[in-house]
Amino acid sequence: MAAPDLSIIIPVFRAQDTLARALASIDVPVGLSAEIILSVDDGDDYSAFERENQMVRLVTGPEQRTGPGPARNRGLAAARGAFLAYLDADDSWSPGYLAALLPLARHEGCAFAATVIETPEGEALAQFPPGTPGRLMLPDFARWGASFHPVHAAGLPRGRAEGPFWNAPAQDVMHAVEVFMACGLTAALETSVAYRLRLGSETVTTASDFSSRLRAAYAAYDQALAETWAQTLFAGKSALNDRYEQEREPGESFYAFVTRVIVPGAKSA
Repeated sequence: MAAPDLSIIIPVFRAQDTLARALASIDVPVGLSAEIILSVDDGDDYSAFERENQMVRLVTGPEQRTGPGPARNRGLAAARGAFLAYLDADDSWSPGYLAALLPLARHEGCAFAATVIETPEGEALAQFPPGTPGRLMLPDFARWGASFHPVHAAGLPRGRAEGPFWNAPAQDVMHAVEVFMACGLTAALETSVAYRLRLGSETVTTASDFSSRLRAAYAAYDQALAETWAQTLFAGKSALNDRYEQEREPGESFYAFVTRVIVPGAKSA
């Protein structure tokens, strides 16, 4: 069987109620082939999604949860595509996402879309970065506090032996930064499409130990980046996390907080 043009990696954990929406948002451009790898991390049965969509392949892990980083690494290990894209099982892509980003990734090695934060009901709250900038810059990762999700050439970056994703909080951000640096000093940013990050009714960011775990992860990431031009990036993100810890409202998630206090005129969740 010929290798597909694109592999889409989706880590799956307690996603029976949201995965259909995520899959429905994937619109592969005509003339391109794709595989959707569901990297299962909860021991549940997702075979129905594989039967209903010929692009879907299941990758299973241990019966006990390993976390999103190892789940993404298992998906990447099984990926056969020349390009890679990422989607969480409770998020979605706006229409035309791949059609807009793949040509840019082919030209530059990677491309990013804007991130739109949504309420649990799907109402858009804010876009990061705001406005219509044409390039993503390194300070954007710290300034806006939002995750940015790349479409990029396979093998970029090389990562560690266990895979490019760390087994730590915000490992998707670290991976995006490493992809960004492998592409150059800036990266293509398409704001006509968006990665739509939906706030859940329950989130790990409201857990009592999340801020301390995230602070430790940020310190480890900065240490790993110490010899690069991104060496203090996560110190800036850590400062934003500290502000969240001090100023958040009861039960408020990190992204709801960032939407409320960072983006002028944004609505609060």
